[in-house]
Amino acid sequence: MRVQDREPLSRSLLSALIILLVAAAVPHFFHLHLWITLFFLASVALRVASMVRPELLPGKLLLFLLAVAGLVNVTLNYPVLFSGETAIALMTSMVGLKLLEINTRRDLFIVVFIGYFLLATQFLFNQDMWMVGYVILLTAALTGVLLENSRHRPSGNPIKTYWKSLALLLQALPVMLVLFVFFPRLSGPIWSLDSPDISGITGLGDSITMGSISGLVLSPAVAFRVEFSGPKPAPPKRYWRGPILWDTDGRNWTRGKPLTNEPLVMKPNSPVIDYFITLEPSGRRWVMVLDLPKAVPEQAKVLGDFQVIRQKPIYDRIRYQASSWLFYNTGKITPEELKRGLQLPGNITQRMRHLVEEWKSVAANDLDVVNQALRHFRNEEFYYTLRPPLLSSNPVDQFMFESRRGFCEHFATSFTLLMRLAGIPSRVVTGYQGGEYNPLGDHLVVRQSDAHAWSEVWLPEAGWVRVDPTAAVAPERIERSFEFDTGLADGLLGAPIRFGNVHLGMVGNMLKQLRWGVDAVNASWHRWVLGYTEERQSRLMHMLGLDFLQGRRLGLAMVVFAAITVLLLGVAIWYKGRNRIDAVYADYLRFCSKLKHRGITRRDTEGPLDYLKRICRQRPDIKHGATQITQLYIKLRYSHSSGKNDQRSFHSMVRRFRP
Repeated sequence: MRVQDREPLSRSLLSALIILLVAAAVPHFFHLHLWITLFFLASVALRVASMVRPELLPGKLLLFLLAVAGLVNVTLNYPVLFSGETAIALMTSMVGLKLLEINTRRDLFIVVFIGYFLLATQFLFNQDMWMVGYVILLTAALTGVLLENSRHRPSGNPIKTYWKSLALLLQALPVMLVLFVFFPRLSGPIWSLDSPDISGITGLGDSITMGSISGLVLSPAVAFRVEFSGPKPAPPKRYWRGPILWDTDGRNWTRGKPLTNEPLVMKPNSPVIDYFITLEPSGRRWVMVLDLPKAVPEQAKVLGDFQVIRQKPIYDRIRYQASSWLFYNTGKITPEELKRGLQLPGNITQRMRHLVEEWKSVAANDLDVVNQALRHFRNEEFYYTLRPPLLSSNPVDQFMFESRRGFCEHFATSFTLLMRLAGIPSRVVTGYQGGEYNPLGDHLVVRQSDAHAWSEVWLPEAGWVRVDPTAAVAPERIERSFEFDTGLADGLLGAPIRFGNVHLGMVGNMLKQLRWGVDAVNASWHRWVLGYTEERQSRLMHMLGLDFLQGRRLGLAMVVFAAITVLLLGVAIWYKGRNRIDAVYADYLRFCSKLKHRGITRRDTEGPLDYLKRICRQRPDIKHGATQITQLYIKLRYSHSSGKNDQRSFHSMVRRFRP
């Protein structure tokens, strides 16, 4: 161990280290248990207090007890010991404890390297571009602390040290890019946890009750982004199909068992629309598609009700290509669909039956019954509201005849149940409707606030047809808490009520443009960096004519490339160090060279003072200049009091010297 490693740590370096470690741990506070965060902050607070009052610094026994307490704290809050979350909780706790025992400059090296690991674990939870920038800035700052700690004397200029550490990181950028592009991609991401906690961002569930979807309507979280290969469909046609709900007990609607039949052959009545979707993690298996899917991703399949299901739950952001039809005829109905589409719960009331009988008495066919129901929603006092009243154990009856206030799931589930009561096969479809177009990124952003529910009924002439009863509500009966824009379309395939700010103003428009810009950058980051998959790497290798480098061969090639690169860099550094001459010695050699051309050659065994004596004997006329140069050279070479000003003066004197 070097002597300087045993020196006490300066207060300025310790303060900088504490600030940087707290900044490195802050993003973890949002997913760590509260008691882990409090333990870490308490350790930091104790260390800060000990800087003012050193007697507060715990001794070995107390430090041991604190370590045991930290371990117990982790064990109690994370029963599963062998998991990623437990490891991060333990690391965060230990970082706080390590700050309590750091005293020497050697200790700082250890804590900084632990800080590097703490920063790296941020990518287990967040891989967005802002997090990458945050980690790079803190890594450069921690490296700057290392540079300051390695100096014999503090530089006194932390900004300059920080820029120097950032320059060191930038030198590794070419190697990083080569490794990113050519290092073999794995089928699953490295930076992920086995069982991620995705609560709060999952969006749609596999069941709904009245009021479940309205909880998402004010959430700005992105559900997915869409890039169309051709013209974009109009907003009223943007229905993104998700889970299909068949079974109900009169209050809750669930998916039930998947249909056993494959999708029947259908007759499309519109051109195919091709698009790419970047889907955010949901922890669910379903994949969002536009209306009725024609082609779906490889790892997904289309069920008999046109719901698209993936083989595994989606715990990471995925990107896939799909194609759909907007207009179609699904043809005949299967016996299984007929049975499940007419299933009724046991809480059907007499007034529900009377209402349906009234519709059927004036209707010539099933389509007329559907239109009668839509006219009922429009003409009667039904209200669309984000704050519907609580309903009892028979929500459909209470909604239709008493409260008449609800959100999209109120209208969709009630309409579906009434259609079944009329003998028309029907089902509830949940998903998303609409989406906001980002002109800067040329893509559609669909948020959790676009979550929606509608109904599908089977008609003999057209097969399964989408019906959105929410669109039947009269615009004047829409309860709004803010200034919203409403869009209402007539007809069987109407669009739901859409909420959006109308009067943005200049500041609002600027903020909207800024939001679009940030979203476009994030979309590009997700597509080209996080979306750089094994398939994309294979395509790149094909374009470069390196198809033979796949899998293990590519990994072996990268190892050989890295070994050769390290060897060449080592040789270059050794050669440069072997032949390197410092600036002061180079100027002195230039001084000797000028005298050599005048017949005064310095011998190999002759020191600066002996050489000066001989110069003065042979050339008394240049004695003054040669003496000044030699004395300043000796000062620069053998004295610690010289500085950069002396180096510049020496260089200027040698340059002006004319023997």
